[in-house]
Amino acid sequence: MTLSQINNRLQEILTNIGIHLTALTDQANFSRDLGLDSLDLTDLMLQVEISFGIRIPDEDWWTIQTVGQLKNYIAREVIFEQNV
Repeated sequence: MTLSQINNRLQEILTNIGIHLTALTDQANFSRDLGLDSLDLTDLMLQVEISFGIRIPDEDWWTIQTVGQLKNYIAREVIFEQNV
């Protein structure tokens, strides 16, 4: 999976939960900028795990605060899985 594919799939997930595409910058904070609460973040986490076939441990999830951080995390996990 390429970074472009990761970005497109993540954009699709975020727009499906009601985030406008123009708000999706790498610096956008999930809570402060995108208005997601803890329930929204949990839903997002589950959708990301299912969509990308990865597991995000709770201790990692709560450190991911921006769209860019989530993209980088997914890329590391997906690329690692492809190389194993």
